Amino acid sequence: MSAEIICDGCGKRKPMVTGKDGNWHKPASWFARSDDDGIQVACCRECIEKVASQTGKTNVILPI
Repeated sequence: MSAEIICDGCGKRKPMVTGKDGNWHKPASWFARSDDDGIQVACCRECIEKVASQTGKTNVILPI
């Protein structure tokens, strides 16, 4: 079985990673956050800006 993640900024697709817990996780270099409206996913900082401008949400991210 496999799963993929899709960037909300540019539409780039990448396979998700299976964690030690058996769950699917985003690639380590990607960014994700969730709020009452759902999950926003970005493959790079440029796409964070695109997602922020499209949704009206902040472009601030935690660098962890």
